[in-house]
Amino acid sequence: MGFLAWLSRNWADTDEGHDPALVPFHLPLPVPQAVAIVQRAVSRLPRWHVESVDSERGLLHVTRRTQLFRFVDDIHFRLEPDGAGTWLHARSQSRVGKGDLGQNRRNLLQAFRAIRAESAP
Repeated sequence: MGFLAWLSRNWADTDEGHDPALVPFHLPLPVPQAVAIVQRAVSRLPRWHVESVDSERGLLHVTRRTQLFRFVDDIHFRLEPDGAGTWLHARSQSRVGKGDLGQNRRNLLQAFRAIRAESAP
């Protein structure tokens, strides 16, 4: 992604394919268990709050407040069943502004690290 796009975007999404670090990843669990892992992992992160969970549909809505100005970012997780487990897709978007200076990308990477740590044996 170019510098101008980085300044003018206020979202990051695993389904866009622009960033090799932001791709859907696989959890070797059924959707309800994967939802529980994601919920537990992100609820432990500072300034993150689980707003809603739909285990049957594999959907979570989470918010994160920035430390300095207390802006809110919305993070949506979508978990899709796969024969061998669950694929995790995610999107983070700022509510305010036209550019996020990469914060939404950092949100997703932080969430993914926490989820991987939570799901490790």
